[in-house]
Amino acid sequence: VQILTVDKAENIFFMVMEYVDGESLAQLMQDDTLTLREVVDIVSQILSGVQYAHEKNIIHRDLKPGNILLTRDRKVKISDFGTATMTQAVKGPGIGGTLYYMAKEQVLGHPVPASDIYSVGVVLYEMVTGQLPFIDEVAMVLLNKILKDDPMPPRKINPNIPPRLEAIILKALQKEVSKRYQSAAEMKADLEALPADLLDKPVTQTTSAEALPAGTLVQDGQKPAAREVPDINQYRYRGYTYRMVRTLGGRGKEEGQFMQPVAVAVDSKKRIYVVDSLKCNVQVFDPEGKFLYSLGKFGKETASPQDVYFLNPVSVAIDQAGNVVALDAKLSTVQIIGKMGQVIAQFGEPASAESGKMELGMGGFSHPQALALDGNDNIYVADTGNNRIRVFNPAGKIINKFGNHGARLGEFNNPSDLTMDNAGNLLVLDEKNFRVQMFTPRGVFKNKFGKRGTGRGEFSSPWGVATDSKRNVFVTDRNLRVQVFDPDGYYITEFGTPIGNYAIAPRYWGIAIDEDNTVYLTDAANCTVLVYELKKV
Repeated sequence: VQILTVDKAENIFFMVMEYVDGESLAQLMQDDTLTLREVVDIVSQILSGVQYAHEKNIIHRDLKPGNILLTRDRKVKISDFGTATMTQAVKGPGIGGTLYYMAKEQVLGHPVPASDIYSVGVVLYEMVTGQLPFIDEVAMVLLNKILKDDPMPPRKINPNIPPRLEAIILKALQKEVSKRYQSAAEMKADLEALPADLLDKPVTQTTSAEALPAGTLVQDGQKPAAREVPDINQYRYRGYTYRMVRTLGGRGKEEGQFMQPVAVAVDSKKRIYVVDSLKCNVQVFDPEGKFLYSLGKFGKETASPQDVYFLNPVSVAIDQAGNVVALDAKLSTVQIIGKMGQVIAQFGEPASAESGKMELGMGGFSHPQALALDGNDNIYVADTGNNRIRVFNPAGKIINKFGNHGARLGEFNNPSDLTMDNAGNLLVLDEKNFRVQMFTPRGVFKNKFGKRGTGRGEFSSPWGVATDSKRNVFVTDRNLRVQVFDPDGYYITEFGTPIGNYAIAPRYWGIAIDEDNTVYLTDAANCTVLVYELKKV
């Protein structure tokens, strides 16, 4: 897009640019059905513009459909050089651009001319498949995909794509710069060398079965049918029980391994968040158990207020915006960690009856052990040292507290875990009173169940609690099993009882349940996360 003049008025500098009478490529991709020939023509024009910019030592750094304008006769105009940089200055320009279209080296802060070629490859991929090579709403996950994963071959999404065109796209998307096209002109030459008969087809974007969630059924003109969620109430008399289907991690100091996994959470995308109290981090895995990234490291003093540090992380939850909410027992703080891995809020301080700080400021804790979120992202913290529950709004302001030390209803003796069911009831697991108590969100007692023992409905060393979609309550007994109760506290079943000879007997700590009622358990003794599903015996 041409700049016609630059001027200043009332001490404000401005540019006058040509008016492009047409639409952006992003609009064209939504509103029009293109042929492969038209796609190749548009991308070839983009590459001509990119080649010219590179010859002038300019890297665009933000090539995407929204920055590609087309006149009414389909002449391409590249716009928005606002993040462009001179090649002589690439020693430290930082990250600029739109993450979905950024190459590995650009994500790492070292853009080169071939970074623009990668971006054009992403645009071409999107034009012929209707999808981006890498996509995720959590920036840290997306960054790891760009750095480590290979894109799905375009022909698996759209079989209409000629193999030679697919080869061009995949070469442009190579992770390593040396394996990518070395110039825009080189990529353009390969596109223009494609035989004309290969480009006569329409793009005809189709939906691949691989892109659909498992268990969905699609008919013409219909949306995917919702998958039926397994229900232990429905299956318990049909010979079904919870069976372990896979494990995550293992003992070790490397990424994806654990030293002491104590808590687990699952988000709406079925990503698995595991708190390791000894490694002082939260490790994140995809639904299949592949390590994605970790949050936090050991320490107390931070170089920046946005850095994530822990001394003894013990609990984690995911809010509705996808932020990670983590509790540190030793620092007595709650940290809210954004999608880019930075601290966006923090509150709490060490406090006890002796310190006189229990009710001051943003709230104080004495050995806090667990947290849970309600439907409004209010944060409930089990403060074991003070034997009470403290409630904070998402900004960290204390809005309620309840409970005291004791054995009567509404009192606690080491509340070790808590969870919120989908009816808005708060369930608190009381370790040393050997019971679960149910409260309204305001802290009004409603029900209790459990007692000390090893029989059905009894607890020996209870530690974790979670609820499923039917409000059934799952309680981990560290050395024995997981017991399942109905919403009124009546025993249903149990699973995970150690059988046979174990080199190291499992020690169950944290528990989480996803929207499909899959159960995730941390086994602190074997440094793994165990995944259980309802299976026929």
